Amino acid sequence: MKQTLSALLLLCLTLANSFSLKAQSKELENVVDIELKSSIAIKNNGSIVGYALFYKVDKMKKSALYRLEVLDENLKSIGSNEFEGSKELSLTAAVYESNHILLSFHDPKKMDDVESYVKIFNLKGKSIGQVNYDPEKVKKGLLSKRAAVEMASYYNGIGNVEGKGFVVVYQSQAKTGGVDIQFISSEGKLKWEQNFTADKGDRADMYLVNTSPDAIQFFMGERSSVTARESKNFLLGIDPATGKQLYKTPLQLDSYAYDPQYFKYLPNGALKMISSITRENDKFYSARPIGFSIANVNAKTGDFSIEKNFILENDLGTVLDMKNATKSEDGYLQIHDVNFMEDGSKVVVGEFFRRTVSALGIAAAIINRGQSGGNATQISIGDGFLLHLDKNNKATSLDKIEKRVERVNTIQDGANLGLLQRILKMDGAFGYVYTDESPDRKAKTAIFEGTFEGERYGTNAVTYDEKAGYKVKKLTVDAKGRDRVRIMRAKPGHVMVMKYTAKEKKVTLNLERVD
Repeated sequence: MKQTLSALLLLCLTLANSFSLKAQSKELENVVDIELKSSIAIKNNGSIVGYALFYKVDKMKKSALYRLEVLDENLKSIGSNEFEGSKELSLTAAVYESNHILLSFHDPKKMDDVESYVKIFNLKGKSIGQVNYDPEKVKKGLLSKRAAVEMASYYNGIGNVEGKGFVVVYQSQAKTGGVDIQFISSEGKLKWEQNFTADKGDRADMYLVNTSPDAIQFFMGERSSVTARESKNFLLGIDPATGKQLYKTPLQLDSYAYDPQYFKYLPNGALKMISSITRENDKFYSARPIGFSIANVNAKTGDFSIEKNFILENDLGTVLDMKNATKSEDGYLQIHDVNFMEDGSKVVVGEFFRRTVSALGIAAAIINRGQSGGNATQISIGDGFLLHLDKNNKATSLDKIEKRVERVNTIQDGANLGLLQRILKMDGAFGYVYTDESPDRKAKTAIFEGTFEGERYGTNAVTYDEKAGYKVKKLTVDAKGRDRVRIMRAKPGHVMVMKYTAKEKKVTLNLERVD
């Protein structure tokens, strides 16, 4: 854990002697309403350092009274604050940096005048600054605000840059797409604001994929129009100090095109890029992934070198029954995480999914004569899996984590597979939650949500080691009637089980071990 976290950890020294392996709990009273998804684990470079809970404590005629409760990683209260806001104010993200917390708020008071802003708090809950987002200052040609708001969940992002501050990304209202970026100091001051978009007549889609002191990195796809299938793709690096572009590295190499899914730092500081692979001569927005890759990336320069391309038919055919070049008998593969074990081996965590037919979608299309009302295609998300690779990157075995099939409606019939994968991941449709970040590289724990053996709030914690063996621990919650339940990421070795009981206006928090 980084040194910058020390101040937060020192605040809970009084618990050091009493900490045990038993579950820790906390109750919050007088909770008029809460969206459990707005209760955020505060992260610094991927490590959980605490929790921010935002909820409504009182309803007023034209507004509401909200409370921010700041907890350390062991659920000890370290700060709080109450303030007024509109009745529909929501917390969208939280992040920690240099003893401060940035909360990103979305206030949909009016669809034509949506307000977005961030507030910065110290660890005692005191507000020390607010930065509003005004697209009028950074836009390059107005896209409708309604369209920008609807697309925001796919393009907006937030992160911390260690030792420097916070980066906040908004979907641009420019007709040419792109993003608007604000860089905010940990003390709550706006340092710079920039717009990155395509040239006139073209279209740019940008996703925040990594932050570091060297560069803020985006996956950028440029097309001739919003409907064009062909795309030129780049890794774009932005200087955290100035907001200027550092590099724009093409993501095509040796007849393959790469779509970065996520970035991962190893304990030795090496930066890995995990991407899905398509053929370079395929139209990107129509292409089907034929595998995945692990690459080494230089954040300063944007240069990358491939450690290994895993082509499904060639490299995984010994552990998968392949139906064709892109799909196994269990479905397509969604890679969620690659864990680098202490002995040099790797464990890849993922899920199978497939396109299926929606009976309700077909019925709606027939009733409405194909004009609207539903899509005939849906996505069925099936079992999870653990793919084991030896130190030479050779596939040795695959374990299936059986769970009930979950069905998700698609954005439209005929949407390309690559876009569907990205949207399903952003929407949280997959059952994978996260991989435990324990410093012990000999064993890891992957958390899957879903229905297991008929349990309504079933979650499987799958702990695996270097010898390919694994153990499953089931985590369930006793919930009744209108109770709302969420299982979310917590400190290493734990999940946070949250339950809101509306009748008693009470939130119960429990930390439970997963390994």
